[in-house]
Amino acid sequence: MMETTIVEYNPHRYQFREWARAGLGKARLDEVHHSSAIRKMNRSPTCNQLTQSFKEIEQLYAAFVSDVLREVVGEIAAYQSPPSFRFHYCGLGSSVFHRDKDFGVEDGRVNVWVPLTEVWGDNSLWIENAVGTKNYQPVQMSPGQALIFDGVNLSHGSKINTTCSTRISFDFRVLPGAGPAVPTPY
Repeated sequence: MMETTIVEYNPHRYQFREWARAGLGKARLDEVHHSSAIRKMNRSPTCNQLTQSFKEIEQLYAAFVSDVLREVVGEIAAYQSPPSFRFHYCGLGSSVFHRDKDFGVEDGRVNVWVPLTEVWGDNSLWIENAVGTKNYQPVQMSPGQALIFDGVNLSHGSKINTTCSTRISFDFRVLPGAGPAVPTPY
């Protein structure tokens, strides 16, 4: 099982946050809940403004996978592309706590979660501290950090966001193994 790890990356090199700001037309991503138009257009992790404009950063994303993640995960055989972009609005929503294997994801895959806003407490991702314990802890992170964890076996999810800050993040899975890394839609 992969150890849960927070990895630092250079946000000036991998400008995901700036791309999201431009794509959403908002300087403050944590305040997008104030825009009913943004909330209306961004309800699904696979069909939203960021997914629709993903081609703009596709090469940057591939470089992030091969350069940043390879240092922690090792060789990568395949990676999800595009990733799932998520909007966890202030005052709304939660996800069902789950293990990815409950949805047919095979052992060996590694989850990567990249917040584009500050995350803490109820606006964060909550993860079990060990398989089967149901002892969930929120992850506290900043832009420029990525979380690598075993989402296949560790239960994880989001609570109702009681903070005054909307979370925007993206997540994807990688399959460690002999490269070069191949993008796949899984």
